[in-house]
Amino acid sequence: MTYTNKLASKFTRLAGTAMLALTLSTASAMPVFAQHLAQNLTRTPAVIDNLAPTPAFAAILGDSTDRPFNGDLAFYETIFAHGPIEDVRLPFLFANAYIATSQLELGLAYFEEILARNADALSPAAHSTHLAAYALLRATHADDVPLLSRIGWVNDTFDILDQAHEISAHSNPLVYWSAGIIYTQVPGFFNKREAAIEQLQWLADHPETEPLPGFYREAWRHLGLLHERAGNDALAANFHRRSGYGSDAPQMLFTGWYAVDDARGLRFSPNIETVEIVEDRVFSVHGAGFSTIYFVVSDDGEALFAIDAGTQPFAFEAALADVRAAHPGLPPLTDLFVTHAHWDHIGGIGYVRDTYPDLRVHGRDNYASTLVHSARSHAYETAFRSDSYTPDWFADYQPDNAISTTTELTLSGTRINLIPVISGETDDGLLIEFPDLETVFAGDVLMPFFGEPWTQQGHPREVLQTIDTMIALDATHILHGHRGITAIYPDTASLAVYRDAHAWLVDTITPLFETGHSAEEIIRMNLIPPSLAGHEAAYMGYLSPRNHLIRRIGDTLTGIWRADSTGLEPRDIDVISAIDRGRMLEVHFGLSANQIARGVRSMIDAGDLELALQTAIAAEGRYPNARPLAELRREAADRLRNLEQFFNPFSFTVYTQIAGRDHPGMPRQ
Repeated sequence: MTYTNKLASKFTRLAGTAMLALTLSTASAMPVFAQHLAQNLTRTPAVIDNLAPTPAFAAILGDSTDRPFNGDLAFYETIFAHGPIEDVRLPFLFANAYIATSQLELGLAYFEEILARNADALSPAAHSTHLAAYALLRATHADDVPLLSRIGWVNDTFDILDQAHEISAHSNPLVYWSAGIIYTQVPGFFNKREAAIEQLQWLADHPETEPLPGFYREAWRHLGLLHERAGNDALAANFHRRSGYGSDAPQMLFTGWYAVDDARGLRFSPNIETVEIVEDRVFSVHGAGFSTIYFVVSDDGEALFAIDAGTQPFAFEAALADVRAAHPGLPPLTDLFVTHAHWDHIGGIGYVRDTYPDLRVHGRDNYASTLVHSARSHAYETAFRSDSYTPDWFADYQPDNAISTTTELTLSGTRINLIPVISGETDDGLLIEFPDLETVFAGDVLMPFFGEPWTQQGHPREVLQTIDTMIALDATHILHGHRGITAIYPDTASLAVYRDAHAWLVDTITPLFETGHSAEEIIRMNLIPPSLAGHEAAYMGYLSPRNHLIRRIGDTLTGIWRADSTGLEPRDIDVISAIDRGRMLEVHFGLSANQIARGVRSMIDAGDLELALQTAIAAEGRYPNARPLAELRREAADRLRNLEQFFNPFSFTVYTQIAGRDHPGMPRQ
C-alpha cells in the first residue's frame, strides 16, 4: 500500500464507511465526469527545457505524487543533483526542509548519495558542512530507528560529527553547532553533557564565526538547558536571556535572522547592528526595524547622508544613535535620500523632519501612488508594523527635491547620481549611486515579492530593464533596502545570472498561463532554467522570488475568476471559507475534535503542513475549547515559519501570528 493510500485509509476510518460508500456511488454514477477527471489530472504542458534531478537522484525521489509538495525542497533536490555545492548555507537549508516536512528517510538517502558522489570534490569547509547537516538529519530520525538498532545509529552519528571536525581541522562553526545541539538532546546514558557544553561554548567563545545574526540563538538556548539541568541557575539564566526566548520557546529550531513582536514589529535582525561597508564612509544599520538604514559620510567629511528613513520613528532614531556610538565624530545629518515611498522606508520621516528641520529630502516625483498603498491596513498590522503603528508617521511625506529624470548632484564635495527606474516592487524606484565609492543603493527594486503582499504593485517583466541598468553601473557594493536582498543579490555577477534566469521564467510561464494552467500547477512544475546549473551564487537569488514571480505574472494574465488545467479547481466563484470547512468536518463528516486532531497529527507527520494548518484552523472554529487542535495549529504554523525563516519575512510574520507567538529579538552579544 502506498503512503498516500495509507493516509486515505486513515481518514476513511475517521469519517466512517458512509463517506466511502458515497464516494463510490458518486463515481459510478458519473462515468463521463470520472473519465474527464482522469484525463485532465494527467494533462502535461508542452515540453519545457527544464533542469531536473539526474537519473540516480530521480530514482531516490520516486513517485512524487506520494509526497507532500514543497517548492523549496524540490529546488534543492534538483540543484544538489547537478554536482558539488560549496555554498555552506545550502546543505543546512536543504536538511532543514526535510526535517520541517517530516521527510527524513528521503533526506537521508539523498544526502548519502550526495556524499558518495561529491565528497572528494568538496572543499573541507563544504564537506564538513554536508556531514554536519547529514548528522542533524540522522539525529532527528533516531526516534524512528528500531530500538535494537538505535544505540548503534546514534553512535554512528557521533562518528560522523567527529569526521566532520577532523576534515575541517576543528574550525567549522556549523559542525560545533550541530554537535552541540545533538549532544544536548541525546539521552543521559550517552554521557554527552560535557561534550555538548564544550561544543556550544566554542561558539560562545568565537562569536565572530556566526554565519548570520540569529544563527547562534539555538546554541544559547541549548546551553541554557544544559546549565539548567546541572543546577547552574545563573549560567542558565544568562544563556536563556541571550537566546531571547522565555518560557515559550518554539518546537522547531530557528536559526534565521527575523525577530517579531508587537512592540517593534518585524525586524530583519534579532538585534541592532552597525556594519561598516566602506571604511569610514558607508555604514549599514540592521535590526532597528524591518528595513536597513544606510549612512554615508561626504567626501569633505562635513555632512552625513541617510538612505531611507526606516520603518518607524523609533527605528530611525535607534539607527542613528547606533551608528554614532559605533563611529564617534560623524558629521551632522544634512540630507535624506528615499529609494521609494513604502511605509517601511519612510516610517521615520516625521521624526527626521522634526529633529532636523533644515534637512533636505530627495525622492521620486511620482511617490503619491506608493504612499496610498503604504497606508493600506491588513490583518497582520501589529506583528508586522508594531502596536504603535499609525499612518500619520508618513502621511505628510513629500520630497524637497522631486526626481523625475536621471539627476547628478554634488553635495559637500560628493558626486551622487539619482536614477529613476522601473521597480519590481513600486512605481517610484530610485537608484542612488555614489560613483566614487563604487556603491549603489537599490532600495527594493529587486524585492522578491514584486509588490508588497497586501496590494497589487510591481513590474515583474519590466524590472529586467532595471537589472540591466544596475549591471551597467558595475558597482562594487550593491546595497538593497533589506538585509536579505543584499545577501542574495550582492554583486553584478550574481545579478547577471539572475537576470537571465528571471527572463527565462517569465518566457516559460506565460504560455502556460495562456493554456489554462494555474499558478499552483506551475509552481509544482519546479521550473529551473538549465543555465542556472553550476552558478550556485545565484541559486538563492532565483529560488527566493520564483513562486512570487509566477503568481504575479499570473495576476496579469487572468481575469475575474481562475481555473486550473483540469477545470475542477476554479478560484473566486465560490465563498467557501474556514467556517464552511469546519461545518463540513463536524456536521457532514460527523468527526469529533479528537478524531480531527488525529487526522491533523497525521498530516503534520506526513509533512502536509499547509493542509494541517488549514484543517486545524477550520476545526478550532467548531471546537474552540479543544486544546489539542490549538496545539496542533501552533505546531503546524511553527513548522511553516521554520521553512520561511531566511527569505520570506512576510510569510514568517503571518505564521508567527497564527501560531500565537512572538519571535523575540536577542540582546546585543
